[in-house]
Formats: sequence, structure tokens, C-alpha cells
Amino acid sequence: MVFPLIRLYGNKPYSRLQFVSNLLLVLFGGALLSGLYYGWSSYAWGNILIHGLEGGLVGAICDWFAVWKTYKAVESQSESIAEEIGNWVSSDLMSEHKLKSYLDEILDEPENIRVIRELLDKHIHGEKEIREFLDLIWNKVEEDIVIYVTNFKFSGADKQILHELNRRKEILMTVRFLVGEALVKATDKEDFGERIDKITKGLSFLAKPLIWLIDPKKRIREFGEGLKDGKDFQTEEEEVLFEVFSLFSECAELYVGSWNELPNHKREEAVRALADFGKEQLNRLISELVLTHKEELSKLENLREYGPIRGLLEFLRSKTSESVSQYVGEQIAKGLKLLEPKQFRENLETKTRRVLERIRINGSLLGFLVGSCIGILVLLFQN
Repeated sequence: MVFPLIRLYGNKPYSRLQFVSNLLLVLFGGALLSGLYYGWSSYAWGNILIHGLEGGLVGAICDWFAVWKTYKAVESQSESIAEEIGNWVSSDLMSEHKLKSYLDEILDEPENIRVIRELLDKHIHGEKEIREFLDLIWNKVEEDIVIYVTNFKFSGADKQILHELNRRKEILMTVRFLVGEALVKATDKEDFGERIDKITKGLSFLAKPLIWLIDPKKRIREFGEGLKDGKDFQTEEEEVLFEVFSLFSECAELYVGSWNELPNHKREEAVRALADFGKEQLNRLISELVLTHKEELSKLENLREYGPIRGLLEFLRSKTSESVSQYVGEQIAKGLKLLEPKQFRENLETKTRRVLERIRINGSLLGFLVGSCIGILVLLFQN
């Protein structure tokens, strides 16, 4: 029959303890009134019990008032309390020294790398498990990615950005180097001469000897070397080749921008084909990477010996300063201040009220015990 009564307080974490502490207050008060009414003090045992009930009631009332007043003050002064919590976090829990210590513990504690090894051994036995996990992730996002890319169209601003990007000196020099390297490698191919023959096949009988007189393999190779070295072209032949290169660069820009003109079904076919190809290559690369690093982790004693994590955490450590702690504290205080005072009180009460209700119960019982001891002492001295 106790549980239905407890439900009168709702389903809060401290409901049962609150019921017990309130029940003690009522029992001590009711028993004291009964004792006074029926004259228990005329008996030795009754006198001791009355003193005990008085002590228990005083303890119960004082503790109830203290708890009630505490949360009342929390609600009325929520902003100042939020500010103090933020200051406490920034100056103590997440001070610069504490943050750096946490990062060092992550790197130096052998238990951390042991836990990571156990997780890897449990969930990743080989390439098959890795690919299954990656496929599971990919299947969740693939359709959304395909739909987004298929329906994506370059706006005027996107085309302008692409145009400006293509004109930047760094990009232009990179493109020149890549095209130059490609031309040099192309001239080293065994079938280069055959390709030139196919290109000149449709030319007249008189034009073909002129083509071979300029030695296209040599000219193209020299032009490729010049592109790689950033050479300024002077001769007419070189200027013609450079114009071809410039046209190629502009065509690449137009080629990308022509995506908008492609029919929807063609775009979807292309995106799905690229997605399938990219998925396979990405799965292969990630699987190899994970297995390589898993093997490396099995030989280490702590995470400081593992380059990728050490580099990341040491970078974070170098950027950790007092301003970081202050920022975290300020953000916590700011977030708490956004709560309504009543909501702030209820949230804090939910997390802390169980402890205070236990204090109420202990205070009531302790008051009863002390009061009873006082009653015994009074009885002894009276005799």
C-alpha cells in the first residue's frame, strides 16, 4: 500500500525518499501530540519518548525548511548561480592545467590503448568486417547523396568562382605542370607515333611531309618541359601550342559548367556510376588503412607512441590555454541562463534532491536519538 502513496509525488527520482522524510515528520508530530494529550510524561519511558519525538520533529522541520529554502533560492537566483557554475567549471573542473592533464592521461595511460585494442579485436577481425561496416554506413547515406548531386546545378556565382579559381596563379601553375608532365609521358609511349599517324591520316599528301619535318614528338616534348618549368613561349610554334593549352584550360571550366545542361536521367546515371566506383575504391583504401593501423596499435604500450592520435592531441594541447577554459565556462553559464528559473530549479532538483532527502531522513532520526538521550539524562538527574 506504500507505492500508491509514493505516486502522489510523481515519478521523480527522489519521490520515495521524499515520501519517507515527510512521513517521519508527520509521524513524529502526530506521536508528540498524542503523547502530550495522553500524558505520557507522567511515565519514565513516556518522558524519554516525548524528548525523543521533540528532537525528531525539530530535526525534521529544520531540514525540511532548509531543503525547501535552498531550491527556492535556486529558482530566484538562477542567473547568479548559473554564472557561478560557469566560473567553477572554468577555474576548477576544466582549468588550463586540468585540460592539459586530461590530454596527457589519454596519451600516457596504458589502459586506454588496451581498451582500444579490445574494441578493435571484438568488432574488426579482418577486411570483411570492415567492408560490411562501411557498406552499412554507405547504404544509409548513398541515396541522399545521389539525389543531392543529381539535382545540384551550378549557379552563376558558382561559375564565377570556378572561373576565378581557374585564373589564380597557383592553380594555373599546377595545371601547367600536370599538363606538361602528361605531354612528356605521352611522347615516351611506344604508340605515340601511331597516334600521330592517326591524327594526320586525313591530311593531304603534301601536308604530311610538313608535319613530320617539324618533328611533332620533339616539339610536344619540349613544349611539355616548358609548361612544367613555367617557361614564357616566344616562337610562333610555341605560341600556337600555348594557345591550345589555354583553350584546354578554358574547356575544362566549360566542361564542368555544362553539368547544368545534362538531362536529369543522364546525371543520375553518371552519379550512380561514380558513386559505385568511389564506394569500392574508398572501401578498399579505408580497409587497408584500418588493418595497417590495427596491426601497429597491437605493438604499442600507450597512445603517445601512436603518431596520428599523438599529433592530434598534442596539437589540441598546444592550443589549450586559459582562454579556452574561460570560453567553456562562459558557454555553460550562457546555456544555463537560457533556462527559465523554474526549469533551472527542476533540472537541478532532479539531479541533487535525492542527496538532500537522505539528509532530511538522517536529520530526523538523529534528532529523535539525541532527544531520547537528553530525556534519559533528564530522568537520571531528576532522580
